[in-house]
Amino acid sequence: MTVQTPQEPGHYPTAPPWASPVERGVEPVPPHAAPLFGGTVPPYDSPANKHGRLLVRFPGEVHAAGRPEAPSWRPVVAWTFFLSALGVISALRRAATARSYGRRRTPYWAAFGATLLAGAAFWSILTFNVAVPLYRDHQEGTITTSLQDTLLTDSRITKKLGAVTQVSCQGETERDAEGLRTYLCTFTLPTGKSSGMYVEADAAGNWQEQD
Repeated sequence: MTVQTPQEPGHYPTAPPWASPVERGVEPVPPHAAPLFGGTVPPYDSPANKHGRLLVRFPGEVHAAGRPEAPSWRPVVAWTFFLSALGVISALRRAATARSYGRRRTPYWAAFGATLLAGAAFWSILTFNVAVPLYRDHQEGTITTSLQDTLLTDSRITKKLGAVTQVSCQGETERDAEGLRTYLCTFTLPTGKSSGMYVEADAAGNWQEQD
């Protein structure tokens, strides 16, 4: 009885039947070097590489979504308006905090610069149109009171009008370059009658009768 040895299996192909055979003399291209989609893949950092990125319209907003909110710029306006140039301290602190959060620092410096200019204009107008006139009125009021006290006891008035119980003076003109101002002074006599006189006086209370 003859024992037949089974035939050994042959080499099985690993490529699918539709794959084209490798031509002789042509080296196969390694899989990692094969171009994708019919071309070479640009580097990851290249603007032409659109793969591996967030598929959203504004990626920058998505990246900033997890960061803390920047501090408000409104306190910079308040500090600068009332303290002028010292408001830069608030701007520096808030800009540094915004930078640590990855936020823009421009709003704080814009608020500081705009408020500094607007505040300077506002305080200048207030000073020249309100504060200075009020100070001058107060100063002239003090000078007028001093003049009335001087006239009440001045011997020249007593010699001309007699005893005087009360003096009231009202400025008629503005003080000139020499510091003189014309007043209309009303003198009340013990009899109840009154008499008026124009006098010219300086800020120190020195006066003379004006014709």
